[in-house]
Amino acid sequence: MVLIAAGLPSIADSLFGSWIFGHAGCLCITYFQYLGINASSCSITAFTIERYIAICHPIKAQFLCTLSRAKKIIFGVWVFTSLYCVMWFYLSDIQQVLYKDVTIITCAYKVSRNLYLPIYFFDFGIFFVLPLTLATVLYGLIARILFLNPLPSDPKDDKNGHDNFSKAQKNKMKNSSRCSSTTAASRRQ
Repeated sequence: MVLIAAGLPSIADSLFGSWIFGHAGCLCITYFQYLGINASSCSITAFTIERYIAICHPIKAQFLCTLSRAKKIIFGVWVFTSLYCVMWFYLSDIQQVLYKDVTIITCAYKVSRNLYLPIYFFDFGIFFVLPLTLATVLYGLIARILFLNPLPSDPKDDKNGHDNFSKAQKNKMKNSSRCSSTTAASRRQ
């Protein structure tokens, strides 16, 4: 979405030197640029939270990280960002720039760029700083869990001469290694 919404105007501008998509194109392309960026940011934040829950709270993950919940979260992200970005339909418009003998049509802002600073800073805080901070904290917690509780070693690689153990000890080890092997496989996943 971002590639098309950002790429089309650039290609058209380099080929024609003027805005060719009209008033509706200006509104829609601006809307889709911001929608794609903001929805991507929210989606990345959502799956970062889900990854944190799955790794750091695996018991909770069994009932929190379900397919139906994921669908609801994806739907919520797109509804929220779609509604949030509607403001760009009212903040952008086509403008005519007059030169000596040429009039160039551009897709631009309706008012001075200085009036957009609060919107940009709010966008920057909500869709970039907040997700980045949250991701940094959550990945730090994930790393802490993974480094403090390293994956158990593979019992097949253990060559310490367990031939001296009794049959009961070998069975106990076999059951334990099967359990740790399952745990290791789950953690690796």
